[in-house]
Amino acid sequence: MRIRKLCVPAAAILLALPAVTARAQQQPPQFQQPPQERGRGGPDWPVEPRALRQLQQQIEIGDLGPLPSIGLPGAARYLVTYMNSQTGGRVRSATVVTVTNQSPRACRVTVSYFKGLSNNSSPVCTTSFGIPADFTLDFCSRNLPGALTVCNSICSPDLTFDEGRAIVSSTCPEIGVSGRVYYTSGNNDEEVNAISDSKIVRFGSGNRGD
Repeated sequence: MRIRKLCVPAAAILLALPAVTARAQQQPPQFQQPPQERGRGGPDWPVEPRALRQLQQQIEIGDLGPLPSIGLPGAARYLVTYMNSQTGGRVRSATVVTVTNQSPRACRVTVSYFKGLSNNSSPVCTTSFGIPADFTLDFCSRNLPGALTVCNSICSPDLTFDEGRAIVSSTCPEIGVSGRVYYTSGNNDEEVNAISDSKIVRFGSGNRGD
C-alpha cells in the first residue's frame, strides 16, 4: 500500500469547496495565490501524473477538504498528551498532529486543542478535514514555514499562548496518529531549537508503562 502525504492547505481547494472562502480570507498571504499555484511545488505535492489525477478526483468528489468545525465528527480516538503553541517569548513553539487514513474509504478527522487546566468541553481550537484513503495530513496549532512541515489544516486564529493536550476524533477507527512540538526562535521561526515527540494514547485509556 502506498502512503501519499499531500500538501493541500485549506485555500488550495477553493474552487472545489466554496465554503472554504471565509477561512481562506483569514490565512496568511502565501495562501492567497492564484488557484493554479496554491499548494503546488511543496514537498507534499505529488509529481507523478497518475497521483496528480487521483488528487484532482478526490478534490472534485469532496473526499479531500476542510470541514465545518461544528461538533466532533465521529468518535474520540486518540489523546495527544502534550501540546505547546506560543510566540511571545524568545523560544517559540507549535504543535503538529499528523494523521494518516488507513481505512479503504474517506475519513473525516477532527483535532481539538485544549489548555491543560480545562476539561474536554472547552477546546481553544477545533479543526476538521476530510482525508481520502491512504492520504496523510498535518493539523497545526499555528502556521509554520513549509521547510519545517506543510500545514494542511491550521487553527484559526493561530494558537499563540497555549499549552495542554489535543484529542483526535474521526469517523473511521483506522487512523495512524503522531504528534510533535517544534521549538523555534526568530519572528518567522527561522531557527529550529528542538523537536519533541508527544506521547499518543488511546482516548479514555492510560499509558501501558512505557
